[in-house]
Parts: sequence; C-alpha cells; structure tokens
Amino acid sequence: MLKACEEVGIVPTVFVGASAGALVSATYGQDIPLDVLLDAYRLPWRRRHQGPRLYMSTFLGAPRPRDLLDPGYLLSGAFSIDSLERYLERFLPLNDFTKLTNQVFVTAVDVDTGERVVFGPGYREDVPISTAVAASCCVPGLFRPKKIGDRFFLDGEIIRTLSADLAVAAGANVVIISNVYRPESRRAPERSIARSGMGAVVRQSLNIVLAEKEKRGVELLSRTYPRVVFLDVAPDIGAFGYWNRFNARSLVLRGYRSALRILTEAKERGVFNAVLSKDAALN
Repeated sequence: MLKACEEVGIVPTVFVGASAGALVSATYGQDIPLDVLLDAYRLPWRRRHQGPRLYMSTFLGAPRPRDLLDPGYLLSGAFSIDSLERYLERFLPLNDFTKLTNQVFVTAVDVDTGERVVFGPGYREDVPISTAVAASCCVPGLFRPKKIGDRFFLDGEIIRTLSADLAVAAGANVVIISNVYRPESRRAPERSIARSGMGAVVRQSLNIVLAEKEKRGVELLSRTYPRVVFLDVAPDIGAFGYWNRFNARSLVLRGYRSALRILTEAKERGVFNAVLSKDAALN
C-alpha cells in the first residue's frame, strides 16, 4: 500500500496502527525508507540493506526472573513481548512521540477495563514508542500482556479493527485503510477449508470476524464523518498466511496492485484535490 502511495504521489502525514500496523506506523511514520522496511521480510539472500531484521526471536522472548515469581502472569501467555520492545528501542531513530515530524498513533487495549488506549500526541505521549508498539503487538495467548506502569495491555485490534477516528481528529480528510484480514474464498470443487487443518479454520474464522468488523466500522465512519473520504485498499491475500516469510513477495505484490488500482482511480476522480495538508495511512 505504501509503495503505491509513493508512486501515486500521496504523502501521508498521519499514521494510526495497531498490532503489525503499529510497527509500520512507528517506522515508516518517522521516514524510515520503505525498501529498508521491506528488507526485513526478504529472504536472507535477497536483502539489500543493513536495516531491521524481524526474526522469530525478535518477538518470542523468555520470561524475566521476576515473572517466575508470579505464576498467574507467567501463564497468561506463551512468550514475553519484551524482546521486541528492546529491539525497537535500539533500532528506532526516535523513540519519543513528541519528537516526530508526522503524527503517529498506536492503539492497545487495557486488559482489565476492556478500553481502548491511545499512545501518541495528545494522548499517552509519555510512553516510549517502542513500549507502545510492544503493547499493541501482544496477541492474546501468544504473548503475556505488556505491563506499562501498573496497567496491562494487549493487541489493539482486539477492541477495534479500525481507529480511523483518530486520524480524522488529527486533521485527516482522506483516510487510507489497509487491513490484511480477509477471509479466503473457496468454491467447489476446491478442497474445503474444513479439511485443511485446525490452523486454517482458526485463521479463516479470525479473518471473517475482523473483516466484518472493518466493514461495519467503515460504514459507521462514513456516516459519522460525511466530509471525510475513506479508501479501503486492503488486498485479497487468498490462502497466504500474512506471517509467512516465504510468501512475502506474493503478499507484497497483491497489496501493491490492489492499492495502486484503488488510489489511481481515486486520484483520477479528484479525491486528493481537496486534501489541504494531511492524509492518513491506517495499517
């Protein structure tokens, strides 16, 4: 999607993200070149830059000694997200929301209140970007909730698939939505997803729920903010898993082609002519 934005001549200045979208917002949102970010997903022999390297070990951290003294917390997830936080702390050029040129917002959910929490300018801007992104990436069950102060946080997509209202509040009048959660469509005589294993069924179920939440969210946003244009450029990724490094090229190409078509059509319709200074990219 971001590659298509660059080619069409769209320069986002507001970034809102949860989970993987938080990673993109926190990196591209502070002008780390797109090709450097893509290098993190390329196979080792295809890399071009000395940029970030998102290995499995980057995400899957071992428990801290003090966690061993709290068995209830230790059993709240399989891994610690602290490894990702430490990596981002070393890698990010800036680790302070208030020092960024662009407006970057990261969302998470307070596990004890069930409320959305926003990290970024005008909200919780005292928290380092690396800590906020780590909290937003805490997939339930896989990671233990991220502790910030005396509160615990999980993946921001649990409570809301889209947080486009944050972009609108920040001044965006064209909001570009990118969401990889799309259910796969199989027709007879193709093999049923029900016969493709538990992982395929769980992924399909999650994609159905989140895609429907996104659809309803866009409809509500369009009614709530009639003067704002919402462009959904989410691609159909088919049977590809969005964490499959070996399919990274196919996934990127699908996203690029879908976004390029939709953004080009929008530009030809004059959608971006009314943009004063701000677009928003949601991931």
